[in-house]
Amino acid sequence: MNLLQKYIHAVKLELPLAQREDIGRELQANILDQLDAIHEQTGREASQDDVAAVLEKHGHPVQVAARYAPVTPLVSSELMPAYKLVMSYALGITLLLQTLKSGTVFLAATHYKVWQALMQLLAGFIEQGALVFTSVTLVFYLAAKSGMLPNWASNKGWRVQDLPEQEHDWQRIRGSDIITDLSGCGFILLLIWHKFWMSEASLQQLRVDFSPAITAYLPWMSLLLIASVVFGIWCASQPVWSKLKLQLNILQNSLYVILFLISSQLDALIVSTGTPTIVDLQRLHQGIQLGCLAYALYLVYECWRDARRYRLLSQQQVGKKIPA
Repeated sequence: MNLLQKYIHAVKLELPLAQREDIGRELQANILDQLDAIHEQTGREASQDDVAAVLEKHGHPVQVAARYAPVTPLVSSELMPAYKLVMSYALGITLLLQTLKSGTVFLAATHYKVWQALMQLLAGFIEQGALVFTSVTLVFYLAAKSGMLPNWASNKGWRVQDLPEQEHDWQRIRGSDIITDLSGCGFILLLIWHKFWMSEASLQQLRVDFSPAITAYLPWMSLLLIASVVFGIWCASQPVWSKLKLQLNILQNSLYVILFLISSQLDALIVSTGTPTIVDLQRLHQGIQLGCLAYALYLVYECWRDARRYRLLSQQQVGKKIPA
């Protein structure tokens, strides 16, 4: 078997059985044409080195086979945007649930080792994330094969008139920001109302709980968190900042600032449940107070940023109304 035959055979092994002979003949004819061109230019038959150079220029047999018969991806390019969106939300929810599970174990532990808790969280997320990744990919693959995907997933039926106006890069709401906000709100809601979903045995093992002072504000915070979840879902369906969205974001962030500032001034945010613990509640309380204050200051910055963006959009709309 000479070099050419060896090369053609290697390419054919990488091709679907029904296409091997046709593609093999086409590829061989193409290579022979190049060898004939070398013969015409040099006036001699192509040497083994010439043949090897031509074959190596074509590329590895696996790459050549992929050019002639591209491998069908598990998720097609037209479905990739929807796939990435669903995957990001699925992994975000997985991280939320795993954080809640690890947090419950951490609070019930008699010895607190932060690095051990973080490693358990990471290991659990990798394990569950792999299952979620496989499941979502398989669903998209099977749905595409059967033609059962909804129109939104393949962007069918879209109209150019429905495209939002985006004159600034910041008007596009990033999916990572939406996922972070939704996951954070969901986690805090589950943390606030842990007594409704945790088992009796887990509740008895908890070392700390909310103090009566902060408990009085939990219903108001819950309503605000639920409103934030609804707002986040709206932003996910239409991920573009508009004047109305900016107004609502300023309003909700202002309310959060008030709640976090109040929390930072309370005498006690958490109390011991009576179960023995090695936690220094005073230091933990001070840390939570500092965190509430720092986050409130960050939200003040976000309100200022959104106010500037709102003013910019308002000025642009006024400019468009003024006739040239």
